[in-house]
Amino acid sequence: MKRTVKHQISGEQITFLETAEETEGKYLYIEVALPPQGDGPPLHMHDEFEEEFEVISGQLTVTLGKEQHILQPGDKRLVTLNMAHTFTNNHDESVVFRVRLTPPSQFEQSVRIHYGLIDDGLVDAKGNPKNMTHTALILTMQNTLILGIPFWLQRTLFAWLVKRGHKNNAYKDFEKYTGKVIR
Repeated sequence: MKRTVKHQISGEQITFLETAEETEGKYLYIEVALPPQGDGPPLHMHDEFEEEFEVISGQLTVTLGKEQHILQPGDKRLVTLNMAHTFTNNHDESVVFRVRLTPPSQFEQSVRIHYGLIDDGLVDAKGNPKNMTHTALILTMQNTLILGIPFWLQRTLFAWLVKRGHKNNAYKDFEKYTGKVIR
């Protein structure tokens, strides 16, 4: 599998520096390049892993709850379990930052699936999968819960959609993205 994948709509690029497989499931270590004025994900949280952000070059705005922090090269910020967060590049130069996800969840596979769907034209103009069972699988694999939507509803709906997706073979072609059968 390629070490670097690119979001063809936003221009975001992710390089897998150390995969979960290479760290025996302890963590995933990635490097992200986000273009100028580049948006990250909506405000969200994870309840299965922590993320530590470290800026390599440029400036990264990390939002934790309602507080924004502008990180400079060398700055780090830890996002603990259940902490609402997001990141953006609100500046006119690219930002490169690294993220350690501990433990790794299935984040790498979810990114590979998402970016593969983009490459195959199976997303809308914003890069969101057109098929809701695809969205549910991606968010479940990366343990992402979006703020503003009741978590119980997301968990229930995503579990039902993922089960339905497996039953209807909606993920049968995803092995080309991850190199593994999606179970």
